[in-house]
Parts: sequence; structure tokens; C-alpha cells
Amino acid sequence: MAKIKYRFDPNTLTYKKIYSSTRKKIIRAFSFLLVTVSSAFIFHLVITTYFSTPMEIQLKREKQELVWKYEMLNRQLVQLSDKLTYIQQRDDHLYRPIFELDPIPHSVREAGVGGVSQYDDLRKFTNSDLLIKTAKNLDKVKKKVYIQSKSFDSVIKLAKNKEIMINSIPAIQPIAIKDFGRISDYYGARRDPFNGRIRMHYGMDFTGPLGTEIYATGDGKVVKAEFTHYGYGKEVVVDHGFGYKTIYAHLRNIKVDVGQKIKRGEVVGTLGNTGRSTGPHLHYEIRKNNKPVNPINYYFNDITAEQYEKMIATVAVSRKPMD
Repeated sequence: MAKIKYRFDPNTLTYKKIYSSTRKKIIRAFSFLLVTVSSAFIFHLVITTYFSTPMEIQLKREKQELVWKYEMLNRQLVQLSDKLTYIQQRDDHLYRPIFELDPIPHSVREAGVGGVSQYDDLRKFTNSDLLIKTAKNLDKVKKKVYIQSKSFDSVIKLAKNKEIMINSIPAIQPIAIKDFGRISDYYGARRDPFNGRIRMHYGMDFTGPLGTEIYATGDGKVVKAEFTHYGYGKEVVVDHGFGYKTIYAHLRNIKVDVGQKIKRGEVVGTLGNTGRSTGPHLHYEIRKNNKPVNPINYYFNDITAEQYEKMIATVAVSRKPMD
């Protein structure tokens, strides 16, 4: 039963019952509710601000542990990247040169990974900078490992084919001579015999009687055997694999067919005077990865060190350009 409230009336010296309207009751109840809710909110705010629940304490501990693990992972990734850099240097300066492979360009090894927006999904997390840094370091290491594995694949393949490679690399003179005076011109710039202009000569010229046999200087496959119209006359091109090709130009006769596999020392044609030539001779070229190289460095299978020195000495004495 609700309490009945009275009010003393001094005029009548009596107590009169107090009647509350419904509106006042609602206002009073609402005020009470408002004060209660506000007090509870303030109390909750103070508690959550200055005090942590056991669950929050556990979550903060786990978060700190994850941050520590990510920082440690970053340090390990940096160390791993440094070790990969050391392996790359050995690969470029030791393993690849053994098999005459060019070093992998720095721009390829150190190329950026990912795009500007690749890590946007990580930006929504609290420690986004740490997560993005870790992701970038991991991607960098993955790219280094991938490129290095491809390089080792090439080196291992060449190592397994070492015997084939040794037989394929041009290593003898294309014409059997003992008198190096029969070499009329060497690799390098010289005056063109037709117009007198200075022009690069990309091979070596060997003189001799018409019909002298010309030999393949390494195992390979004939990829061209025809008359050409740009000055080389009757020409044979042999692909030796491993990036090497040899060219035999101004031939009198061609003794091989396109697609034919040949061994070092087999006859590819005979010495002639076809094409842009001033006299009977063989123009011989070696190309590595489609770039001309000096043939004088590729006669190590059939001349001695003394003969090589003699050949080098004749280069400075005289040249008789013939094509």
C-alpha cells in the first residue's frame, strides 16, 4: 500500500490529504530513472577508463605478445635477406661466370614488390605500420628466393650438361693452319677495303687456296646454309647452344644442310671468294647471346700458349682487310 501524505493547514489547524496528479508522478518517475541511468553510465565510464577487466587484461597481454613476435619476425627477415644477398653475390661472381652466364642485373634482383594498394587491407588494423612492414619484408625475401632459385636452376642445368657444353663451345680454328701469317684480318675496327672508311670487323679472316676445307669449331646444329645477299656470300651458321653461334662466310661450297647436327671438326664447307670479298678467304665469327665476341680467345683446344702469344703478336704487325 502506497503511503498517504498529508499537509498541515494553519488556517483550519487540520491536516489535509495531498493528492498527486498523474503528470507529476510520471515526471517524478522519469527523473528518478534519468538520475539512475546517468549515475550508472558515469560509474561504468570511470570503471572502464581506470580499471581493466580480466578479459581486457588478457587481450592486452596477447596483443603485446603478437607485437613482440612481429618485431622479432622482422629482424629475422632482415637477417635472411642479408644472407640471400651474400648468396646472390657468390652466384653472380662465382657460379654463373664458371658457365659463362651473365650476372643477373641488380634492377631485376632488387625490383620492387607489390603495388601501392597491395597492403591497403592491413591499414584497418591498430598496428598497421608494423603489419605492412612485415608483409613488405616477407614479399621481398620471397622475390629474392624465387629469382635465386631460377638462377640456380640454370646453373645446375649447365653443370649436368658440362660435358655437352665443353664439346659445344667453339674451341678450335675453323681452318687447319700453322702459319699465322695466313690470318689476314682480326676482330676490331679497321679501314674498309672497298670504301676506305673505318668500320668494325666482327670476325677473323683466314686466307688460303680455294677449296680448302672449313671445320665446325664445336658441336651444334646447322641453322643456316645458303647464299646471302648482304655481303657474306655462301654462308653457314651453326647454333652450338649455351648462347653460342658461329658464322662461316664467303664459302666456295657448302657441305651441310639446315637442321643437320654436326660434331667439332666436321667439314661445313670449303674456302671461297663469294659475296663482298677482295680475294679467297674465310670470314669467321663467334656470337655469344647474339653479340659478336673476339674469336681469338676461342682457339684453346688446338694451339699452345706459345702459339697463342704469337697470334696475339701478329695482330699489331699488319692487317689485310678482305671484306
